[in-house]
Amino acid sequence: MIKYKLGIYCLAILLLIASSAFSQNVEELEYPKLNKLEIPDVEKVSLSNGLRIYILEDHSLPLFNARLRINCGSYLEPADKSGLADICGVVMRTGGTSKYTGDEIDEILEGVGGSVETSIGRTSGSASVNVLSEYSELGIEVLAEILRRPVFDEDKIELAQVEQRSAISRRNDDPFGIARREYRKIIYGEESVYARHAEYATINAISRDDLVDFHGQYLYPENIQIAVWGDFEKKDIINLIKKYFGDWKRGDTRVPPLPPVEYDFVNRIHYIEKEDVNQSNILMGHIGGLRSDDDYADRIVMNSVLGGSFGSRLFNNVRSKEGLAYAAYGVYTANVEYPGIFYNYVATKSETTGKAINEVIEEIERMQTDPPTEEEMEVAKGGYLNSFVFNFDSKAEVIQRLMTYDFYGLPHDLLQREKERVERVSPQDVVDAAKANLHPEQMHILIVGKGDNFDISPAELNYGPVDTIDISIPSGEATAAIDISPEKVIKGKALLAEAVEAVGGEDALNKVESIRMKGTFKLITPQGEIPVPYERLYELPDRYSLKFNMMGQNVYDIFNRDKGWNTGPTGQVVEKTEEDIKQAREEIDRELLYILKQANNPDYTPVYDGERVIEGAKVEYVAIADKDGERICRLGFGSKTHLPVSNSYWGETPMGEGNVTDTYESYDEINGVKIAVAGATMLDGNKIAELQVSEVEINPAIPENAFSKPE
Repeated sequence: MIKYKLGIYCLAILLLIASSAFSQNVEELEYPKLNKLEIPDVEKVSLSNGLRIYILEDHSLPLFNARLRINCGSYLEPADKSGLADICGVVMRTGGTSKYTGDEIDEILEGVGGSVETSIGRTSGSASVNVLSEYSELGIEVLAEILRRPVFDEDKIELAQVEQRSAISRRNDDPFGIARREYRKIIYGEESVYARHAEYATINAISRDDLVDFHGQYLYPENIQIAVWGDFEKKDIINLIKKYFGDWKRGDTRVPPLPPVEYDFVNRIHYIEKEDVNQSNILMGHIGGLRSDDDYADRIVMNSVLGGSFGSRLFNNVRSKEGLAYAAYGVYTANVEYPGIFYNYVATKSETTGKAINEVIEEIERMQTDPPTEEEMEVAKGGYLNSFVFNFDSKAEVIQRLMTYDFYGLPHDLLQREKERVERVSPQDVVDAAKANLHPEQMHILIVGKGDNFDISPAELNYGPVDTIDISIPSGEATAAIDISPEKVIKGKALLAEAVEAVGGEDALNKVESIRMKGTFKLITPQGEIPVPYERLYELPDRYSLKFNMMGQNVYDIFNRDKGWNTGPTGQVVEKTEEDIKQAREEIDRELLYILKQANNPDYTPVYDGERVIEGAKVEYVAIADKDGERICRLGFGSKTHLPVSNSYWGETPMGEGNVTDTYESYDEINGVKIAVAGATMLDGNKIAELQVSEVEINPAIPENAFSKPE
């Protein structure tokens, strides 16, 4: 107790002393001069095969680090296979090599507390190594294996595709994310390599061969720079890199340059309806510039004065003074390779959408007429100059920046020159930069929000034509055309014939005219599992009745050739729409029993579609194509049992639309026919349901009103 009171007493004295010190005028405080920046020297070495190495010894910690820049990116992938570069960058690491599987690499690195990662972005790829210095050779060896000899395991490809599909399904959840994505398309163009993004169809179209080809085209030594820093001797690390990379042969493909950006200055409003929000997310601006532009330093200060800091005009006037925005800022971005984007962001309540837009336009116009005050200049320049030292606060930043400058042929003292130019910027320079680079009368204004609640409709803003953007996510049905070559059709027919025999044979299947099943459909939700009893009666080829019992309430889905009924949102049974009828027919077309009975139907073509090993067992795939060559579904067959193990397709589920896979995990034999009685349903790779059949009856007596509207 005494110690406690003494501690409180001492703390009180310290607080009094501190408050006395801080009562002084802050402007009277004197600060020592900053130490001169000591930029470490980076040594450069090139191997005979063109691999460039940047070396920086750092014996402060027993660590070895490497970062690579790979001269390739998603701008090189075909538009109909968007996502290819990203998946290649992921599976190059996860998919294993000719020496190690991906899982073995994980175990090796976990054992030494290290990491090796790879990725491919829009304009470049990267790789990294982080290990203790005593494991430097191991890190370099694993890196070399991944870069030079990836095997692109099918399982890991599918996992990467699942992750991509999952991201696509969630991409409209965040209004600001929607705004950023769509604004890039507005500025650079819908089909521009700087704005396009993956869709279900483009992900579905990517094959292992595509990854192998992409890697083979762009991953070779003269296309790679490697920066290494840490606790090592230069000669030792060079020898290790030569050991694992020195015999890598040069490539024979020149990497195409980035395409130019074409842009016309126009004034236009773009509107995206988002019913489930009560505020608007707004982006306003146009094309930006390049870092090599003569007035880049002037734009740095201009950007800060307008919207780049807490003391900016947008922050002070639109957010604080007018109280119109939860967030308000502006950024004039610049890239080395292609022009950046000038944009101003405002998040405001729906009822002040128009007023916020007009206020931002006024602030942009004012930048061209009202020079920054002395205080604004001090804040804008100070923000840049006071943080300049942080460009050199780690060896990693220094060596990686030098590597990038080298690639683009930029001077190594680029940052220092930039700093000196910023120091010389005057208020008039800022006004001149705003006049030359800002176009408040020719901007694209994008609004994501609920239009019914706006104070001013987009058209009433009188800023230009209004373009309504549809952000609905296209289905994955438009997949790549199936390769219906004679060889693959022959193999596909053979596999399907083996499956027919495995389930009981053609004669037994032909005797099946109808089937009744009862069981439990267990929904798997974030809130937990929900068991749902169900009963299904299916009369081939085109009538079915499905009844669920959800919390004591019957839910129906009935299809009777050209009409049907289902339980609507209000709980009432309503007639199926044309779209519902279309979906019902699609469900029948991919019904497993129906496909097996149609094995010899000339309107359906089974096409061999590859194989993979799942949990130690080989699975062979057959794509089922209709008479137009369009994919209906993709069946997987166990290579030993020949029984169907999966059925994949694009479809609707209780948890939403997406890439669906039904798995068949066990069979019972009924009247000489094997019927799947247990399985699961996956949506975009995530399990959403489990199915357990308790009763099966083939060719049951069918009530007269079985496929009529329920009373």
